[in-house]
Amino acid sequence: MVNAAHPPGGIVTFVFTDIEGSTRLLRRLGDQYAELSERHVAVMHTAWEAHHGYEIGSAGDSVFVAFDDAAAAVRACEEAQRLLAHPEWRAGEDLRVRMGVHSGLAVPRGDNYTALAANQAARVMSAAHGGQVLVSDATVALLTEGDRRVTSLGHYRVRDFEAPVELFTLTTTGTAFPAVRAVPADGHNLVRPPTPLFGRARELAELSEQLHPGRLVTLLGPGGVGKTRLANEIGRAIAASWPDGVWMVDLAPLHDASLIATAVAAAVGASAGTEDPWQAVLDHLRDRSALVVLDNCEHLRAACATAADALINDCPGCAVLATSREPLGIARETVHRVPPLTPDAAEQLFRDRARAVGHHVDDVDAVEEICRRLDGVPLAIELAAARLGALRPADVLAGLNDRFRLLRSRDATVPERQRTMEALLDWSERLLTEPERECLHRLSVFGASFTVPAAAAAAGFDGRDGLKDDHVPELVWSLVDKSLVVADLTANETRYRLLESIREFAAQRLDDAPRTTASMRLAEWYLARIGPEHRYERGWASDVSVDVDNLRALVPRLAIAAPEDAQRIAYVIARHLEREQRFRAAIEELTRLLDELPERTPTRISLWTTLGDLNLRLGQVDAAQRALSEAEALRDTIGAPPEWDDVTIERTRGEIASRSGDNEWAVAAAQRALAGPLTLLGRARMSSQLGIAALELGDVDTALEAFAQERDAYQRLGEPLLVASATGNLAEAALQGGDQPGAARHQRACLTLGLEIGAPVLAAFSMIVAARLAALRDDWTTATTLHGHADLILENTGMVLYDADRRLSDEMLKAARQALGDAAFLAACDAGRALDLPTAAAQTDGVLAAIAAEVPPAVE
Repeated sequence: MVNAAHPPGGIVTFVFTDIEGSTRLLRRLGDQYAELSERHVAVMHTAWEAHHGYEIGSAGDSVFVAFDDAAAAVRACEEAQRLLAHPEWRAGEDLRVRMGVHSGLAVPRGDNYTALAANQAARVMSAAHGGQVLVSDATVALLTEGDRRVTSLGHYRVRDFEAPVELFTLTTTGTAFPAVRAVPADGHNLVRPPTPLFGRARELAELSEQLHPGRLVTLLGPGGVGKTRLANEIGRAIAASWPDGVWMVDLAPLHDASLIATAVAAAVGASAGTEDPWQAVLDHLRDRSALVVLDNCEHLRAACATAADALINDCPGCAVLATSREPLGIARETVHRVPPLTPDAAEQLFRDRARAVGHHVDDVDAVEEICRRLDGVPLAIELAAARLGALRPADVLAGLNDRFRLLRSRDATVPERQRTMEALLDWSERLLTEPERECLHRLSVFGASFTVPAAAAAAGFDGRDGLKDDHVPELVWSLVDKSLVVADLTANETRYRLLESIREFAAQRLDDAPRTTASMRLAEWYLARIGPEHRYERGWASDVSVDVDNLRALVPRLAIAAPEDAQRIAYVIARHLEREQRFRAAIEELTRLLDELPERTPTRISLWTTLGDLNLRLGQVDAAQRALSEAEALRDTIGAPPEWDDVTIERTRGEIASRSGDNEWAVAAAQRALAGPLTLLGRARMSSQLGIAALELGDVDTALEAFAQERDAYQRLGEPLLVASATGNLAEAALQGGDQPGAARHQRACLTLGLEIGAPVLAAFSMIVAARLAALRDDWTTATTLHGHADLILENTGMVLYDADRRLSDEMLKAARQALGDAAFLAACDAGRALDLPTAAAQTDGVLAAIAAEVPPAVE
């Protein structure tokens, strides 16, 4: 350990480090890599020790350190980078370490932490480049002027952060770094392109002038002509003139028109709440001035036309920029056909991409002819230039001649440049080795970006076709070098994707049998990591969120070949949306998936009960009853639901009974179930039902015992979300039983767990209990303020309280209004709604801590 004797608590500053490109180093160095990695940890250890950090541990290439002083953490990173830059220890290897620094509320658990702030520090680190130190705004706020040796890079959307976070780079390293590996959020979500734009200056200026409120401009053209790139450049150029932002919505991964609303809502920052997601978008934008970019509309053209029409008619301050292969066909649409590049611009692009692969082009005539034959299509030019890593310009030209003669379409209705694009892709494919070709085809099963391990699951089979799992990483990197796969650096990890045109091309060449095999292997890989059995594990929600479009793409491919796997993936998608509190979106998507996946399986029972649960979150008891009836009818026909969803029907039936006021039935049903054989998960669920119903009936002792059993079971299962929920139930029961300090202790534990796992609804419940406790002490302002922020969270998520809980809150708020008077009461409500979540949580914790300390805690 380093100088700090104990892990710090309270406001803690965390440092995460990682070696950039460690996988490639490991492949190149083999056994020598482990020794180099250990030496780099030892070098950094000196810096942590000098600045009193608590080194929590190192795993592989990563190191995790905690500091009780933000300035010391930043100075330690500065010194660590200086030591790492010294050549003596590296044995000639160019090893570069990226570092992330973030501060937040954290309580150590033994020698480690499970705090949300620790996860966030790791995400900050993931956005950095080798040799760079990225520091979050939360840490910078704790630094004095003398310690602020940092420069702001702007605001970014980083995983595990509720809102865009401002990132700073440590300036004392003296190195210039590329743009951070995260999506910028300074008025837009557009990614800074890594390469210059050629030949579009006139269009950029003219189209920028055309985009005014109430206008729709559609960029038309075939795949590869540069529509998305031009839209991105236009948006970045005029972002400052749109006060409420420019928001890109990529529609390419969507396979159903009903998903457009939630995609737009996510991009513009609208909250679906308890309303229709599309209505929430319109309400959010109605009084704002924003530009919405609908990218890749062609496969959902009718729905995109409806969406664009609603935006420009209902939101007078907004405009829409669309990209498509055909017009949307609505009034007020201005169509701009994106032309190929001029010969000069095409040659500039070709030379620029040639330099990127280390080739200086001298053969002017060959370059001119290549660009002419490719009709100035940017993607085609980029693909041709990528070949210069292995071929001379004359060889590239000869290859084009050969393939164009063979594959040119005779269909006069197909534009020439589309025919040459197909020919180029076909010829580019011929230049691949057989394993590269097979890998590219199988990667077309992805609907969005993917990681190397996921690629290995989909593309690597049994070796009989030259493709094993451990071959795939090198094949993916090779395809990146050949511009057929794109390295996507906008996420907080290196992911890869196929451009739409290439994905379509590769998919057409993948036969049904290998497509099914690749899809089934990929589904098996996903289900083993984020399947229904894992839904409460730490990191599950984040892991699903980055791959949800890939999961959606798999469902129709598995509907016949592996129907229950398709249904298990559908279950994951629905529970993911529920975890994000997007209840209405989850109901809509799950309803559609139930129609598309009719196979009568045990998992289908769980899909129906999940639909019932989702409706209950919105207080829609009748809809929940209809879904449960379907589940019960199916169970009576085929038998029990899957083991991972134990007592799913009984649990949903009990909640419907409680929501309907029949708590006596819910108590009796839970007691009957608990008297029989149950899994640990089933026992936890029925204990929860028993406790909730008993508490509604005023039987506090039964409720306390049931909730304690629920909490203990979930602790044994290692499901922190449900441990927190059960602990909150204990607080409710203790409060109803008159044990206010006990209620405060339980609720404080629930709040801590809720913040650690990023569950705002649990934080809202904690605020409500704290508000009731404050009201019992006549602190009406605090009670009203905290309840105001809790109501805001519930409105944003669509969560509906039980009737009894709502009555208690309404009675408390009525008393608060009488005590404070109308003006002070409304001011306190507004103050609560204006708070951010960390501030509201800190105030809640302060109230609960003070009350918990009023008497010594009882033995539990």
